Amino acid sequence: MKKVSAVISLVILFAVFFQTSPFIGIPGTAIFVMLIISPFLVIYMVYVILKHGKPSGNTFDEKFYDDLDYKRNGIEE
Repeated sequence: MKKVSAVISLVILFAVFFQTSPFIGIPGTAIFVMLIISPFLVIYMVYVILKHGKPSGNTFDEKFYDDLDYKRNGIEE
């Protein structure tokens, strides 16, 4: 689980740096290179999350949204 959080943190830091780079004087060619690299970083992050992440213990029918203790409407118990 440590690898997942490290990859997520690095990709988020890259995204923040990419978004702020025009304002801090980074040359246009470097910004373009970061634009080309960013989809590959996001795809790698998704791969790491799907491969090494912890799956939810609930099904979609049990909980609509896993981060909140909210049960789906229309399901009778």
